[in-house]
Amino acid sequence: MMNLIIWWSGILLESLVLYRGFRAKILSKYQFFYVYIASLLLADSSLYFIYTLNRASYEKWNWAAGFLNLVLGCGILLEIFKHVLAPYAGAERFARIAGLAAFGAIFCFAIFHPVVPDVAKVGARNAALEKDFLTVQAILLFGILGVVSYYGIEMGRNLRGMICGYGLCLATSLMTLALRSYIGPVFNTAWAVIQPIVYMTSLFVWLIALWSYHPNPVPDAGIRLEEDYEAFAARTRDMVGAMRTQLVKVARS
Repeated sequence: MMNLIIWWSGILLESLVLYRGFRAKILSKYQFFYVYIASLLLADSSLYFIYTLNRASYEKWNWAAGFLNLVLGCGILLEIFKHVLAPYAGAERFARIAGLAAFGAIFCFAIFHPVVPDVAKVGARNAALEKDFLTVQAILLFGILGVVSYYGIEMGRNLRGMICGYGLCLATSLMTLALRSYIGPVFNTAWAVIQPIVYMTSLFVWLIALWSYHPNPVPDAGIRLEEDYEAFAARTRDMVGAMRTQLVKVARS
């Protein structure tokens, strides 16, 4: 009974986050974020009916929905990149391409991996895949936070809430995955309690932070992020050019 109450509470909060986004007219401002919330709402609503009608197929559909939401969660990071680095076109493009390349590599591995003979259990393989996705997301999130801290870039209330809520989910998921692999199935009972509490907390953070539209402040003209990026890109091009020249010389010798 308690699980069903928590389940419907989550659906209610997801609906409220979407409703406030519609009322505040910010759905188009944070498209990736609201697509993610809509997918969570659709998944939770559908899984509830699957659970009540056919519990035997619930686990299969639950993992599929979880994996889809895991992939769509990458869009939140792209949303953060877009808004934090919007005034710095070069840095934003580099962050976006690097993020997409990392997620694309993992996604291709996820498609290819099941056809490779493997003695590992399916559950362990799925857990490893989830851990890889979450780890890359955490690295990229910490990376953008490092850039924000180093250059003193100010963020609006919407973006801060988005980062806090998703960062909480990422950190908790990674810690619990590590504990589950170390402790084993015994930890599943604790995870069944921790996961909904953390998720509901994140939904509350998002609901409050995105109650109305708060854009990022105009960046300080003294921030030299774009100049630093261009200098870094120029050094990288020089290094790649030098390596190409050396390879050509080696190939001809």
